Amino acid sequence: MSRLRLPLYVKILLWFGVNLLLLALLVFGFLSMQFRMSLDWMLSGEAGERVAAIGDSITDELSQLPEQEWPAALLRHGAAYDVTFALFSSSGAQIMGAHVQVPAEVLRKLIDKRGPNDRPQPRRPLHPTGKKRPSDAPPKPRFMLRAGDPAHYWAGIHLDLTQQTDNRPLTLLMVSKTITGGGLFFDLWPWLGLAAAALLLSALVWMPFVRGITSFIGQLNHAAGRIAHGNFGERVSRSRNDELGELSSSVNTMAAQLGEYVAEQRRITADVAHELCSPIARMQMALGVVEQRSTPEQSGYLKKLDAELQHMARLVEEVLAFSKAETLPERETAEEINLHDLIVAVIAREAPEADTQLDVPTDLQVHSLRDALDRAIGNILRNAARYAADSGPILIHAKQQDGSTVIRISDQGPGVPPEALSRLFEPFYRPEAARRRSTGGSGLGLAITKRCIEACRGTVSAKLCEPTGLEIAISIPAA
Repeated sequence: MSRLRLPLYVKILLWFGVNLLLLALLVFGFLSMQFRMSLDWMLSGEAGERVAAIGDSITDELSQLPEQEWPAALLRHGAAYDVTFALFSSSGAQIMGAHVQVPAEVLRKLIDKRGPNDRPQPRRPLHPTGKKRPSDAPPKPRFMLRAGDPAHYWAGIHLDLTQQTDNRPLTLLMVSKTITGGGLFFDLWPWLGLAAAALLLSALVWMPFVRGITSFIGQLNHAAGRIAHGNFGERVSRSRNDELGELSSSVNTMAAQLGEYVAEQRRITADVAHELCSPIARMQMALGVVEQRSTPEQSGYLKKLDAELQHMARLVEEVLAFSKAETLPERETAEEINLHDLIVAVIAREAPEADTQLDVPTDLQVHSLRDALDRAIGNILRNAARYAADSGPILIHAKQQDGSTVIRISDQGPGVPPEALSRLFEPFYRPEAARRRSTGGSGLGLAITKRCIEACRGTVSAKLCEPTGLEIAISIPAA
């Protein structure tokens, strides 16, 4: 299973979110220690106002109903919030409502400290707007805690309400399995909205900064990739004045030095190959003179020497061709080429005796460098005929595809090891496991092919065939 790939800016924002979560956990832990895990502080805000409002609402409703209808009213209010409502006396005894087993710590909170003789004050009339006047009595005592086994959340408020048989005020107890209490104790949605807004604003603040970094890193990666493929003229913008800007300067300097080094190396290679042509030619001439005066016993040694000289001559010729391939665009002009006729001529020259199967439309035209394309296809065919002619037909297929002309040449030979595919087009590279020196070749054929196709503004690649064989694919862009 492949690993999930995430862009760098997504990873940075995710880590920022994790950082915010850790900060939130630390704040929660600090508050928990400050309040010693007591939840009374929750009733100091909107939750307290909601509990007080429900207490007033129940007080108003029950004061207008006979006591035998109070249980039904409590059940109705409890169903609205999915919370159990019960009434308790000032001594902590349950008067009515669904039966609840009250823990000791909750029972201590239920006892009304106002005393049995403190009658509730007459309720003041409401403001014409329906709201209580600012001069209303101070808020009634209320509490909230978590207790019991299993644990429940308990909230209570002392009401200005008495029974007909008892002149002491009652306490309304609310019990819930969750801390939200159906939105009565704690409304989760505003907090979630606040967290979402914080994350969104943080992302909006961080996005330009992160985007700038990742975009510049993308430019560096693109430039490094092109430099790795031999485009030493590639340069990175020096628009930043931080460490990334310094890195871009280092990459530009490295590209320039690599370009100079490779150009010098190619010049030396071409000069050496050129200088070798004359002594090899003189040695071949001298060898011809010696062969005329040799004895039969010496002829075998002279033939071996002649074969080695010819191999050296071919090697020097290919080195020169490899060096000149880089300047093909300067020495040739692109023209309209009938691809079918070109490939037929290459087959006749490079593999006249090989079994080839041609699948190329007779009217397929390409606009490219004729000599460069001819040499590239010729090198591939020569390799296929040399290493795989006895294994089956050589297939040549060409067609227009996505705005390019794609030429595929495949054989049914031994192929190459999978790890050698990425190096097939390197100069002097030979996968010895499949192709030995005894078969001939210098290891420059496919390297010259690559340079010729790049001179045609195209690309070349290799892949293994099933069950055996090698396929070379050439892609030439449309004019």
